[in-house]
Amino acid sequence: MHFAHKSTKIYDMKRLFLSIFVLLLLASGVGLVGAIELEVMGGVDCFTFSPDKTSAYTEPDTEKQFTPYIYGIVNMSFRHDISESLNLSINYERDNLLQNSINALFGAKTDYFIVKFGPFLGLLDNFSIPDMGIIGNLELNLPGIVSLSISGSSTLGSQFDLTSQTYRETAGLKLGFWIENAIPSFSAVIKYISRQPEESVVINDTLFKYFFNMELFDKNSSISGFFNLGYQSLKRNYKRGDLVFSDELSSWLAGLGISWQIITPLCIKAGFEIPFFISATEPMTVTQESLLYSKIYAGVVYTIK
Repeated sequence: MHFAHKSTKIYDMKRLFLSIFVLLLLASGVGLVGAIELEVMGGVDCFTFSPDKTSAYTEPDTEKQFTPYIYGIVNMSFRHDISESLNLSINYERDNLLQNSINALFGAKTDYFIVKFGPFLGLLDNFSIPDMGIIGNLELNLPGIVSLSISGSSTLGSQFDLTSQTYRETAGLKLGFWIENAIPSFSAVIKYISRQPEESVVINDTLFKYFFNMELFDKNSSISGFFNLGYQSLKRNYKRGDLVFSDELSSWLAGLGISWQIITPLCIKAGFEIPFFISATEPMTVTQESLLYSKIYAGVVYTIK
């Protein structure tokens, strides 16, 4: 397992993106008069193919035992309510599939819809030329009854059409309902990234995730939480000319999270997600030790009104 693999490079990358995030935050802070929310989350996600692997488990003469990769994940957000109907958010995310991205979302809302739209910049861990694209979200609401959210993002241009050797897409769909002290929802998420780490190799990673989520809360309590149950499939294709080799890892999953409003401006969040009934495409093999594939995270949210 790659517990300390390329730790120096990852540290430098995080330091760079933290600097960029702070500069964006300072630049956006001029003239802000509404509520401001700062969120910092971090953790690890081990349901991951190694980003440095360039040969498939299913290729001849390669190792067949899948090795979980401990990938550090980060989410930093700055959100500002410009007015009752307009808002702005600047976000940095380090994801185990898409790697690094920064986006700026401009939003508008009414009682019945919320729309967010803006640009994003994507960057791999190896600091290759970044890709640029558009990200957006549309949410339709019948207050107190039902909500439908549709989200997506895509690199501009065709695959490898611009200067970058990376292309990414995401899509999401969420249907939620309001009941007393709870919001049950059903979600589907797709993430895709294509990159060319070597001149003769193109790697395509795809994650499909379907799950049921139940948010639980009480207006008189400072603690809220959620649990979820779902299914996920992680697939990687290695293309060398006309040859294509594929690895696929799938599992059911269960997750739990909690939020605690310690004091009025400060909230602590933590959660985990554990896969079970893990399977893989033959001849690749996997162990059933669920903790080796888990996702664990924690962070804080600070609100200034």
